[in-house]
Amino acid sequence: MSSSPHGSRQSPPRLTADVERGFSALEEGRIDDAAELLEKLQKLDRKNADVVALTAAIADARGEIEEALARYHELSELRPDDPMPRICIARIQLHDQGNPDEALDTIDAVFDFIDEERDLIDAVMLRAEALIVLDDLEAARTSLSELATSVIDEPDLALDLAELALAAEDFATAKRWIEIGRKEAELVPDALHLLGRVYEATDDRTEMVATWKQVRALDAAAAPGDVAISEDEIVRIAEEALAELSEEANQNLERVAILIDDLPSDELIADGVDPRLLGLFQGTGMADDSAAPSVTTIHLFKRNLERVSHDLDELAEQVRITVLHETAHYFGLDEEDLENLGLD
Repeated sequence: MSSSPHGSRQSPPRLTADVERGFSALEEGRIDDAAELLEKLQKLDRKNADVVALTAAIADARGEIEEALARYHELSELRPDDPMPRICIARIQLHDQGNPDEALDTIDAVFDFIDEERDLIDAVMLRAEALIVLDDLEAARTSLSELATSVIDEPDLALDLAELALAAEDFATAKRWIEIGRKEAELVPDALHLLGRVYEATDDRTEMVATWKQVRALDAAAAPGDVAISEDEIVRIAEEALAELSEEANQNLERVAILIDDLPSDELIADGVDPRLLGLFQGTGMADDSAAPSVTTIHLFKRNLERVSHDLDELAEQVRITVLHETAHYFGLDEEDLENLGLD
């Protein structure tokens, strides 16, 4: 049996070359260029498996979830032995549709015909992530153990695996993946931050603080990222966020100062504060007015907010959410309340 998308039909060389150019454009973030190539390709052969794959990938990149799912399903019929479209379907079911049970069913059906190690890694990671969402940590740890003999030397991938191992409470495995991640100089701060979280999860406060102080020093010395914002602009966005609240809420917030720092101080980190925290509420909440008076503040950490944002619009939204999140703490809301409000 032929391995080509249409049985005995082979994709014309020119079509294949244009598909490859389309995927290269996608990888470089040039979605419009990829879409322009796709329009031409669809006129040649809309049902060609390579063209369908590019169609699905473009829809996926644009966040057009229903279209992406439809095309990945079509591709899985054209290439019944290819795990890739099913892995993509499971990822969308888990990440975009919030359906871990369905994602688990989809990914479990993939393993019988996986023969490439990278497909195996992707499938195992998705399965583990779905199991973590379902709070089946033991099964997640068992799933991740399938990669114990895999030769993985990509630092980025190793840190992703460490994140999953930490979430599955497999701390020894998380440390092992972190050591691989630390081999890439640019990833050392991220690896150390993750290691600090492992120490936090295992109640090793001394090592946590020492490791996170290293992270703070490295972050402070790092060159600014591509996305930056002035303190005045942060104040403006913060004030706009507070204006979303009721008049009564704003009256209660009059004594709450908003402070802007680049990063949490060493003193805060010594108190157990994550050096990459976006914001921090300190002081007496509204429900604690009977307590001894104290200075009540909301700290916003500029460098951390910039780090997690890909563009100015996302940065503005991060500032807004952080302000509302920390304000909610003042009013006595807990983490579950914040999650229900979309402020987690």
